[in-house]
Amino acid sequence: MGFLRFVGFSVVRAWQGFWRNAMMSLAATATVILMLVLLASLLIVIAGLNSGLEFIESKVAITAQLVDDLPADDRRALTEEVEALPGVASVEYVSPSAAMDRLRESYREVGRELDLGDPDSNITLFASLEISLTDPNASGDVGSVLSEHDDVERVLTKQAQYDTLLGVINVIRTVGIIGVGLVGLTVLFMIINTIRIAVYSRANEIEIMRLVGASDSFIRWPFILEGILCGLVGAVITIALVAAVWDPIQPAMVRIFQMPTAVSGRFLTTISIVLFAVGLGVGAVGSWISVRSYLTAAR
Repeated sequence: MGFLRFVGFSVVRAWQGFWRNAMMSLAATATVILMLVLLASLLIVIAGLNSGLEFIESKVAITAQLVDDLPADDRRALTEEVEALPGVASVEYVSPSAAMDRLRESYREVGRELDLGDPDSNITLFASLEISLTDPNASGDVGSVLSEHDDVERVLTKQAQYDTLLGVINVIRTVGIIGVGLVGLTVLFMIINTIRIAVYSRANEIEIMRLVGASDSFIRWPFILEGILCGLVGAVITIALVAAVWDPIQPAMVRIFQMPTAVSGRFLTTISIVLFAVGLGVGAVGSWISVRSYLTAAR
C-alpha cells in the first residue's frame, strides 16, 4: 500500500511539474517528436531499401552470350564447368529461337506485337547461358571466369546495380544515424534543462523534504517521471503521425526508388515499439542525469 501511495504521489507531482514549466516541457516534447520522426523516417527508408536490395539479390544473375554456331558438345562442357563454380545455383541454355519467343512474349504482356520489319528478314538473337546465383557477391568471380572463356562472346551482369543500391543504403544509413544522434543529443540537453529548471524552482521544497528524512529516491522519481512524460507524449504523437501516413508510404517508395519495396503492416508495430522505447528512454535518462547532478551537488 505504501508503494502504491508513493507511485501515485510521484505521478501527480510529475504531472503538476510538467504543466508548471509548460513552455520548457512543450519545447522538450516537440524536440522529442522531431527526433522520433527522423528516426521513424530512417527506419522506414532503410526497410524499404533493404526490401529492394533483397529483390535485386533474387534477380542478380549472369547472362553469357555464346559465340555463334557453338557445337552442342562444347556448350554442354561449358555448362558443366560453370555449374561447378562456387556460388552458382543453376545454368540454363537459351537458344536463339527461345530468346525470340521470350521477346515476343514480353511485347504481348504490354499489349504490343513485335514488328521485325520485312517478313523475309532473317533476324536471330544470340544463344546464351543464364546463370542463377546462390550469392550475389559471387557475380564478379563467375563473370571473370566466363569473360576469359573462348566460347563466351560477352558477359552481362546486374552487379553494378546491386553495388550502387548497396552504396546508397550505406550512405543513407550513415547519414541518418548521425542525424538522429545529433537530434538525440539536442533532445537530451532540452530534457536535462527542463528538469533542471523544475528542480531549482522547487529547491526549498526539496530541502524541506530532506530535513524531514525523505530519501533521494523519493525526491528523484517525480522528476524522472516528468522527463518520461515528455518522452511519452512525444512518442504517442509520433506514432499517431506515422500511422496516419502509413498507407501512402509503400507506393511512394516504389515511385521514389523505382523498384518493388515492401514495408509490411507488421513493421508498423515494430517501429511503434521502437519509438515508444526510445522516447521513454531519452526522457528517463535526461531527467535522471539532471536530478542526480543536482542532488549530488546539494549534499
